[in-house]
Amino acid sequence: MSEVLLKARALAYRLAIIMMKIWVRPRRPVSYRLAILKLDRTGDAVLSLGAVRKLLSVFREDETLLIVSSMAAPLYRMEFPAAKMLLMPAFCERFWPDFLSGILRYASSLRAIEAEHLVCLRHQHSDYLHAIAMMINADQCHAARWEGNKEHTSLYFPRCLMSSYPAKSPGACLELEAHRRVVESVLASSVDIDEMMPKLRHVKVVDGDALLVCPVAGDPIRQYPADLLAESIELFLQQWPNTPVQVCLPPGSDQNYWAVALQKRRIPGIQWLLPNDLEALIHLIARARIVLAPDSAPSHIATTLDKPGVFILGGGHFGMFAPWCKSERQTWLNNAMDCYQCRWCCTQPEPYCITHITPSEIARSLSAVMVHEAL
Repeated sequence: MSEVLLKARALAYRLAIIMMKIWVRPRRPVSYRLAILKLDRTGDAVLSLGAVRKLLSVFREDETLLIVSSMAAPLYRMEFPAAKMLLMPAFCERFWPDFLSGILRYASSLRAIEAEHLVCLRHQHSDYLHAIAMMINADQCHAARWEGNKEHTSLYFPRCLMSSYPAKSPGACLELEAHRRVVESVLASSVDIDEMMPKLRHVKVVDGDALLVCPVAGDPIRQYPADLLAESIELFLQQWPNTPVQVCLPPGSDQNYWAVALQKRRIPGIQWLLPNDLEALIHLIARARIVLAPDSAPSHIATTLDKPGVFILGGGHFGMFAPWCKSERQTWLNNAMDCYQCRWCCTQPEPYCITHITPSEIARSLSAVMVHEAL
């Protein structure tokens, strides 16, 4: 983008915020000690649970506002039922109409928020997040910024203490370390990385008997192809023939795409599961014997619950959101390539970092986890 266009873009965003502050009257002011801004998908929301829990151990839950997406809201309601919530779209793609109409729709509610601390736990910044922060009356903002973000930003977090995004994080993915640094900024005291590990305290985990396959990822490029997935399951069942197979799909998924591949491998007795909400998905994972999934919400939920699992991880953001583990019960498979960190702008005919993970490797990993559990 040329310098002239960048300046014009910056002017448009800033004028939009100024005009909204002039024209939009706030609702009755509501004061909070803490407001947490975490507009994201479900898997990323799972990774934030430790950070939110640590903050709420200091700030009262009923004096906290969570600004989250509708897709992640059930997760936070389960774990933090006393916290207030403002639900907003997770992302905003374009200035017009998405940004203007989105911010304008919530401007009155945002302008009514008064907070001692506003904490942003999404480290891939955007003018959408900046605009939300600028509409809130916060004494102090706290955030970390990932410098690898390619999105140009014209706005900023006001009155912000900015933490550096980590280059490495021994024993955890980078997001968890970034959460730790932001939480330290808020609390002005040291925080151990173990406190950032996600927990689901209101979920009962039981030892099931089924292989639970959750093949769908938020972005199709991160999914393991159906034919290779079916071959992986076939090879696994040759070693563990009495293991029931469940395939869990989110609402609106193309079941036929996966069913055809599984039928070709003549895998018997598949149980198709279609949970209608996030809480139902969490309880399905909690009752599984072992979970197979790409880098997605189910893989993060299973790891949070310390479920045995094998998870397929691509290289687009390798190390940022995964791998991370609760114990030796979780295995993340990847195929390292020179084009890692492509931000999912794949330069290959197909994502070889995923498709070149072989079905036999997946089957062996599943079997190894099963053996470990049997010991």
